[in-house]
Amino acid sequence: MNKRLLVVLAAAACVVGAPALSAAPQERTKVEGTERTAPWNAETSNLEPDPSIIYGRLPNGLRYAIRPNQRPQNQVLVRMTIDFGSAAEADDEQGLAHFIEHMAFNGSTNVPEGEMVKMLERLGLSFGADTNASTGYTQTQYKLDLPKADPRLIERALFLMRETAGNVSFNPASVDRERGIVLAERRERENFAFQSWRAANNLYYPNTYYSTRYPIGLSEIIETAPADRLKALYHKWYRPDRIKIIVVGPVDPIAIERELVSKFADWQITAPPLGELDRCELDTTRGVSAASFTHPEIGEAVGIQQFLKDAARPDTVERAMIELKMQIASAIISQRISRRSRSEDIPFLGGGVNFALGICDNYAAVGFSAGGKDGSWRALLPFTEQAVRQAVQYGFDEAEVAEQIKRLDTSYENNAKAEGTEQSASIANALVGLDDDVYNSDTYRLLLWRQLRPFMTKAAINAEFAQWFGQMTAPQIFLSTKQTSGTQSDDILAAYGASRAVAVAAPVARQASAFAYTDFGPAGTVVADTVIPDLGIRTIRFANGVLLNLKKTDFEDNRVRYSLRIDGGQLHFAKDAAVLAWLMSGAYVSGGLAAHDFEDLRSLLAGTTVTPAFGVAEDYFGGTGAVAPVDLERQLQVMAAYTRYPGYADSALRLFRRPLPEIFARLDATPGSALSIAMARIMTDNDPRFALAPLEDIQAADFTKLKSALGDALIQNRIEIAIVGDLDETAAIAAVARTFGAMPTRTGAADMTPQDARWSTASGSFDIPHKGEANQLGWRRIWPTTGDRDQKLTQSMDLLARVVTLRLTDELREKLGATYGVYAGSEMSDVYRDRGAFSISTAGDPKDLAAIENTVDLVMAEIVKAPVDSDLFERARKPVLESYADWKKRNPKWLGFAAEAQTNPDRLNRFRQSEKIFNSITAQDLWALAKQYLGKPAQFTFRALPDAAIAKPIMAPSNP
Repeated sequence: MNKRLLVVLAAAACVVGAPALSAAPQERTKVEGTERTAPWNAETSNLEPDPSIIYGRLPNGLRYAIRPNQRPQNQVLVRMTIDFGSAAEADDEQGLAHFIEHMAFNGSTNVPEGEMVKMLERLGLSFGADTNASTGYTQTQYKLDLPKADPRLIERALFLMRETAGNVSFNPASVDRERGIVLAERRERENFAFQSWRAANNLYYPNTYYSTRYPIGLSEIIETAPADRLKALYHKWYRPDRIKIIVVGPVDPIAIERELVSKFADWQITAPPLGELDRCELDTTRGVSAASFTHPEIGEAVGIQQFLKDAARPDTVERAMIELKMQIASAIISQRISRRSRSEDIPFLGGGVNFALGICDNYAAVGFSAGGKDGSWRALLPFTEQAVRQAVQYGFDEAEVAEQIKRLDTSYENNAKAEGTEQSASIANALVGLDDDVYNSDTYRLLLWRQLRPFMTKAAINAEFAQWFGQMTAPQIFLSTKQTSGTQSDDILAAYGASRAVAVAAPVARQASAFAYTDFGPAGTVVADTVIPDLGIRTIRFANGVLLNLKKTDFEDNRVRYSLRIDGGQLHFAKDAAVLAWLMSGAYVSGGLAAHDFEDLRSLLAGTTVTPAFGVAEDYFGGTGAVAPVDLERQLQVMAAYTRYPGYADSALRLFRRPLPEIFARLDATPGSALSIAMARIMTDNDPRFALAPLEDIQAADFTKLKSALGDALIQNRIEIAIVGDLDETAAIAAVARTFGAMPTRTGAADMTPQDARWSTASGSFDIPHKGEANQLGWRRIWPTTGDRDQKLTQSMDLLARVVTLRLTDELREKLGATYGVYAGSEMSDVYRDRGAFSISTAGDPKDLAAIENTVDLVMAEIVKAPVDSDLFERARKPVLESYADWKKRNPKWLGFAAEAQTNPDRLNRFRQSEKIFNSITAQDLWALAKQYLGKPAQFTFRALPDAAIAKPIMAPSNP
């Protein structure tokens, strides 16, 4: 459940006698030059704000929020938001709010051009992962994720935020250099999906900033806007009274306030305040209308939406009641649609109901959407329209409402139990996205939910849904399709009218059942129980051969993470039967259990955190996930049932096959997709274990073949279970004993010998055609390396990739402006013998292909010629070093190693030695590896180019 909705639900407790809520200012700080204030938006809300957040303001109007938090234990998150976005742009400024965001990293009064990102890298931040920014319609955000709570690092972060907020230089030469990067980003986004979004917004939001002021802007303005125009817009809107600073992590609030005063208090603005941006007018008197967007690569989808005039609704009880009831109703309709889609041969691939309040402050939106198979819109429209109208006319039954109430019970309770270890990123992101809402604690929301719950009755939910969707009499209908005929406005309106004329019958109630898989026989007996002393991992073996590894931690309250590994996975299937692994990944869980179809199973699990999960990895069957401790045994029961009693329902096979023609029809729709598909086929000589099989082969795969190929592997092969987190070890052992430990002895022995899978002997440059935009290029160059046989080698190749990424970013992005981003990576398999690859990937404009390839050649020659300089080496190395501060305090990391604690002890040694080995890597080591693996011409270069630019077949290599 999203934070905003949880907030509004909390308000409703006032109806049932909650204590009066206070928005009084917090206790005044002793820091001179700051004022503690009421929580953001408290003046319009009757909700109780989270008291752990400190809110304040400087005399110049800058606002801040500080939240001490210990998860992760060392990381500090700094966010700066500006109430400014593309909605504020004039006609000749379209795209400049986003351009300004780019310029923030390109020189300021006290930081030379090109030094800000390097400065952050030297402090241990990775550009993109830890250092980023974004521009929306009404807000621009800058973020820094600091690797540790070092006062010097925090001081530098706030210094850079101050430079960004008011001191950006806008040197004309720097602006010109950045144009190419901004245009490259625009080029990557401006595809048929974006064009369809534009067309939809023109129908839904005519003459508003939603349809006339896209943050990505217009090319002609980005190409020509002078530096002075950007600078003027920047100084108009980047002002302290429009800025919020958010700091979350293990910090001293007083120290943060002192730094804020030091960095921002001298910033004074004399111009009068500017108005709000999120205002727009929508015509709610429009009659029903329709529009369509046609493109040969677009997916089939229909959306129906109507806006209703409404009062402004701040974060209060009234809005809480409405949104909660509508959420329950929407969830029920989605479940009904999903059930029908499974049971009937309907060309439906996804969709549901949408409802929103506060659109442009004074409007509500009601609607629904559906995506489906190509050419199916005439079936999709009545399928969803009649499902919604059925709900308006007949409402929902008690069982449906009760199921959703159980889901909400669980959500509130588990969020409250986990609040003490909530991740800082979750808190920071919620504060950034508050808009007009108030941030409350999960504990408070749980208390209010318990008081509110009795008012969520069937009658109340039925009435609320009918009240809103009953007004949906003149919607706007938008169609995206490949079809070029029969999709005019009149055709769409006629189909909608025909659907509305069909009478709908009351839904058929479903019979409730009890979960059938709670008894797997007498509990298993533990025959070995030891502890790995230095890691605190408890290793257990049951009499039937089941292996269990436990690691108790306090990193996440009320959460345990689990891993289930049964030997086999993709290795289990013969090479000519590799397609069955695709089928198992896509349909096995959806096939349900022998006693429960998948939809019934989902209903039975309502009110728990359990998810039906069972997949196929390279060398094992099973999966990973997280549940509340109280649900651990039910999760184990479900997974055990999937090993012994799979349902193999025909409906799952039908659902698996349904989207395949559409997926295959669009494999070349974008440069990235075309490149990845063709690359796998060329590099592996169409090996079915790695390359996408032909459509007819995948469609021919069925459950009979899968069952035959699996045999007894799931109940006979070696199994290893790991459980990590906030666990009761005794209870966890007992739960495994009653499930997997109660099963027959495992006597199977899967062949887990490292497999041979050599790269193709083909080489050269391969031109791959795509059907995307004519100005889009996808590019990748690959050098074969080796497998993951030596830890230092693997870590060194990863670090070498970081070095190459930084150098190519400097050259291709910052200097040449030919690409929005470039990435180098190293992959070294621990399953397939001697299989590894070092790759460089980027995207751009086909006209820049020669420049891109020449730049890569020059940089790689430089990397091979001599060791990299100490500054580049340190900038690549420092973020990884800093990550070690927290890496042993994260449950996902522990689960990854505990998963094979008994069957692959070498992984534990890697865990122990990782930091030490990484510290031992030198620039000389990287140079030696560069000469060994990258000193020869790359074996493969792939260029995904527009269809029209290629006159040769897909598989024909050209000389590099």
